[in-house]
Amino acid sequence: MSAVVPVAFFTYRRPDLVAKSLASLRANNVPLIYAFSDGAARPEFATDVAAVRALLHGVDWTRIEIVEQTRNVGVSANIFVGITAVLEKHESVFVVEEDMEFVPGTYAYICAALERYRADAQVFGVAAWNHPRVTPENVTTPYFSGRSTSLLWGTWKRAWGGVLDHDCASLVRICADFGIDPAKYGDDNVNAAIHEHTHGMWDHRFNLHMLAAGGLFLWPARSMGAHLGYDPRATNSPNGVGWEDAPSPAPDPASVQWPDVVEHPGAAEPWRRAVNEPPRPSLLLRIIRKARRILG
Repeated sequence: MSAVVPVAFFTYRRPDLVAKSLASLRANNVPLIYAFSDGAARPEFATDVAAVRALLHGVDWTRIEIVEQTRNVGVSANIFVGITAVLEKHESVFVVEEDMEFVPGTYAYICAALERYRADAQVFGVAAWNHPRVTPENVTTPYFSGRSTSLLWGTWKRAWGGVLDHDCASLVRICADFGIDPAKYGDDNVNAAIHEHTHGMWDHRFNLHMLAAGGLFLWPARSMGAHLGYDPRATNSPNGVGWEDAPSPAPDPASVQWPDVVEHPGAAEPWRRAVNEPPRPSLLLRIIRKARRILG
């Protein structure tokens, strides 16, 4: 097994965002990329997919291995197959999707976190992304939560193993058998048991897989990346109202106060609020509603 932490890079049909993600990877001096390019779901998407693949084949500043799906397999299948394939060759992986832009130092932080908790079986993943809506109050250092993320995260072969053995519905039942409440971090983990086979939801399966094993996930105090993918082309996240974000500088790994593997007591409540409560209406919609009230 190679000691290098590779990047598993997942793309579909947004070349403008892929270009920004590749620029972030280049600024982070990543040594190895495995790129998994999904095929077009519709004939009219083929041009965009081809443009994405041209960008991938144009990478000459690091080692890259490209897997081009011959048909559209969907985001979940692409990610399941891709991460599994990478972890057959490597002990750990940094997962990046095509709509993430992140600051220099992000890769170094992820590598340091993966090394720090490499041998701790309770830790299932580490992240470089976060958002104020889901961050406990007064947090200044990394912390642990029972909630995972699909944005700018890393994991190990030992933690990923078995994730393909059960679907979300089975994992919800397993959690119940062990007295674990997956809705502690939001109803969407439980709802994934209903919608997984129509909407994918690979990230919820990993979260349930982690919860069923009593695992925890390391979050940074501040996000090092921004999620740019809230647009009509997105497969699962077309609306980003309330989730706008901007990256903060990456900390020097040598200065990070790595926490003990204990869940932060305030980690669950922000997720329940963010997931279960409807997002606040946009400023424009609030103005329109106020005008209507004034005008009767």
